[in-house]
Amino acid sequence: MATEFVGRAAELAVLAQQFEAAARGRGAVVLLAGPAGVGKSTLAAEALRRYAGPAGFAVARGHCPRDAVAPPLWPWQHTLRLVGAAPGPPGRRAAEPPEAPRAPADGHAEALAAAPADAHTQAPPDAPGYARPHAHAPAPVDPPGPADAPAPAPPWTATVPADAAAARFLELARMTEALVAAAAERPWAVLLEDLHWADAASLDLLRHLTGEAARTGLLVLGTFREPVPEEPAAALAELGRYGATTLRLAPFTYAEVARCVGEADAGEAYRRTGGLPLLVAALRTRAGSLGTVVSGLLAGLTADQRDVVRAAAVLGERLDAAQLAAALPGPGETVVAQALEAAWHAGVLTAARTTGAGRTYRFTHELVRDEVLGRTTPATARALHRAAAQALERSGDPADAARIAAHWRQAGTEPEHRTAAAHWSRAAAALARERHAYADAARHLADAAAVLDAGDPQRAPALVDLARAAYLAGHYEACLRHCDEASAAARAHSRPDLLAEVALVLQGVTFPHASDAVTRMCRAALAVQGLPDAVRARLLAQLATASAELDVPAEAARQARAALELAEASGDLRAELDAARAVQMTLAHPDDTPERLRLGELAVARAERLGDPLAAVLGHQWRVQAAYLLGRLDLVDDALRGIEAVVDRAPLPLVRWHLLRVRAARAVQEGRFAEARRHNDEATGLARAGGDRSALALSHVLRQQLALVRGDATELSAQMWQELDRAPRHPLVLSLRGRALFLAGRLDEARDVYGRLRPLLPFPMTNPPWPAVLLNLVDLIALAGDAQAAGLAYDQLALFRPYPGAIGTPTAYFSGTVSRDLGRLALTAGRPEEAEELLREALVRNRALGARPFVALTCLDLAALRSDAGALTEAGALAREALGTAGRLGMPGPAATAERLLGEIAARRTGAGALTPRERQIAGHVARARTNRQIAADLVISERTVESHVRSILGKLGCANRTELVARWAGS
Repeated sequence: MATEFVGRAAELAVLAQQFEAAARGRGAVVLLAGPAGVGKSTLAAEALRRYAGPAGFAVARGHCPRDAVAPPLWPWQHTLRLVGAAPGPPGRRAAEPPEAPRAPADGHAEALAAAPADAHTQAPPDAPGYARPHAHAPAPVDPPGPADAPAPAPPWTATVPADAAAARFLELARMTEALVAAAAERPWAVLLEDLHWADAASLDLLRHLTGEAARTGLLVLGTFREPVPEEPAAALAELGRYGATTLRLAPFTYAEVARCVGEADAGEAYRRTGGLPLLVAALRTRAGSLGTVVSGLLAGLTADQRDVVRAAAVLGERLDAAQLAAALPGPGETVVAQALEAAWHAGVLTAARTTGAGRTYRFTHELVRDEVLGRTTPATARALHRAAAQALERSGDPADAARIAAHWRQAGTEPEHRTAAAHWSRAAAALARERHAYADAARHLADAAAVLDAGDPQRAPALVDLARAAYLAGHYEACLRHCDEASAAARAHSRPDLLAEVALVLQGVTFPHASDAVTRMCRAALAVQGLPDAVRARLLAQLATASAELDVPAEAARQARAALELAEASGDLRAELDAARAVQMTLAHPDDTPERLRLGELAVARAERLGDPLAAVLGHQWRVQAAYLLGRLDLVDDALRGIEAVVDRAPLPLVRWHLLRVRAARAVQEGRFAEARRHNDEATGLARAGGDRSALALSHVLRQQLALVRGDATELSAQMWQELDRAPRHPLVLSLRGRALFLAGRLDEARDVYGRLRPLLPFPMTNPPWPAVLLNLVDLIALAGDAQAAGLAYDQLALFRPYPGAIGTPTAYFSGTVSRDLGRLALTAGRPEEAEELLREALVRNRALGARPFVALTCLDLAALRSDAGALTEAGALAREALGTAGRLGMPGPAATAERLLGEIAARRTGAGALTPRERQIAGHVARARTNRQIAADLVISERTVESHVRSILGKLGCANRTELVARWAGS
């Protein structure tokens, strides 16, 4: 009978390659998956034994306990302590040395984000028509209280960030950097077991590392049981998108079973075990079912020792004699330690770790623990849970809060047990929130609410906490549901003070059902007598946001203005910020630009006094948007310097994301395309690491703008089309899709999209996205030659003409002056003289803005118009300027258009009408002093073909040589 390691040759070969690559600085995340007992842990241990030790890897291990009874990031605790990046407040346990190797994870953004059609991010104040990603919503809501007194500006700090998502991201980034730095000095192998029970924060950290492991010597091995519960299943599946490899293990083959038990017994063993390695291994020496196997394991223990093992199965994942003895009324610590050691030798337990405090144990497998649990009577189990809860309470370790709560929940249904369970669940949630593990905090608070019956006065505040945790975790539907429950509980228990808290939980994120509910909750809270003015102002601002989403713009504007007046009178800085956001999101008319500028300055001032870096950046972005439209580049520069200063003082990932978006938008506007892509890619990396799909969508929006100005459809990614396919079909999405189809040359499909949008003209101008939708339609209107639609769009966009600057928003892009779009619409509408006036105005304005790509595009528009009018000399000069600018900036589409236009102009002036299109193209190259070889390379034809075409051109035009051709062409 074989006793060596059996099977898994293919999986070991993959793991050997991964260890070898990690040793060379190219790490990875590898997941071992399969049903319980299939040998995932055994394979991981064998791989560590074979490959980690010889290559000099530092090894760390962690496991995820069942029933969420450990603090967030528990499986990472040992590893993080070793690299000096332990999460949150330090625990009681001292750091341990590394283990030796041993055997046995803006409207544009809203539009493209893959969210359900009935749950999307509120179009933000950053109009026209571009949404801010939902992760960048206002700061977490504190319970209403007295107005904040004015205070000196606090130092900017990353240790107490105002934005929950930024805080969580920063914490994960800090840990990731520490692990990456450690693995840069020495290869590391980290084994994480039972990821199907992992907390959300642990999976978030694993996702961060998956994207970073390839650039360092870090190899993470994870095991998880299939099928996986819904929430971790989604997170584990997503790891594959970031580069993780999953190896799925199958039961042993007949031949492998034979190697384990011998050929004579192989048939019966294979039939009884199905090849499951756990049972095959047990049947090497014993026969029977799992129950029989466990009975055999326990047979060598005394009755008292079996009692200790049953208590161990009830009480915990990781067992030590002191904790177990404290929960057992009879035997002392020495007796318990002897029983655990006996169970270890019997094969029931395995040694988890040995420290100065003694040995700790785990069950050899969860199937074994489950079998032991099944042999424990319910009454005995409840008594053990109660004793364990009391023992852990006496220990005083806050990290045990979730474990204590779990024991109280299973100790019985008595009121005192429910109250204790709720208390400790809320304590566990507080620890999770302190570590920015908001999804885990929400889970603990849901446990707290679940054990409190409807008549318990603590249920309403528990539900408020649960709603707030769900909001911070980004679970907006759940947040709304808990808000409704909390509101009903507050009314049932006569707690009007909680109504305002409930109404203010869901901030900056709305969808129709949510807006109805928020409106209802805000009105109920506003009916409470004696509310502080600051709280009333925040409620009015919240109500304005909901009214705007429900398309009641007049009501939203009135509520937002009332909120701002009340907030300014109260002097409450947070209320002023909330009100400023509400007012800013209602600004849909270009004449609101001075007000947007003022609100931006107000937001910056208030945010600096509050120490809120994200709010300060948003205020500066409002200033950038307003200053660009006003043509005040000095104010744009000042606002950009303000954002950079915020990032220098508070380098939070989300704050940096905003800076990168501002820089990318400006770089496209000025023709610095490589720089724009670099900023866009870095911002995309931050969004991807944070799991923010709305923020990811903005990268597609910017690349579409690059495709537009460069005339290059290769800027459009396959993922953009997928996002457009999944996004809800509201006008902004349709306009984006139509423009993308136009840029990709899919003109029939673009016309179909236009046909769906055309009946909506003129668009209501009360919703901030309306200018963006119209700008996206200009090309489609021209494509359709729809003069009536051009007139309707012109009349709406003409409201921007008094403003000489650029339309757009810092989080997406700027489009140069509106005069060019108006000129193109006027031409489509059949008004060429007006079009010429507008295009000349656009040329002056775009030059003043430094918008070089739009200077080139405007030159082309005006050149075509003047050519049609017979002004060939001016048309040629404009086309040559466009060609020069497009060539310098890297705009292949406009450059090709300029060359074609120059050829047509030259043909008309020189009588070269007899030239073929290819000959006119080559003549244009010759006129620019290109050699035959260069022309051949550019046009992907042979040099001999070029020579033949040049001879034909000279003959048709009556030119003696190339020099004469160049002179005549230049004169045209």
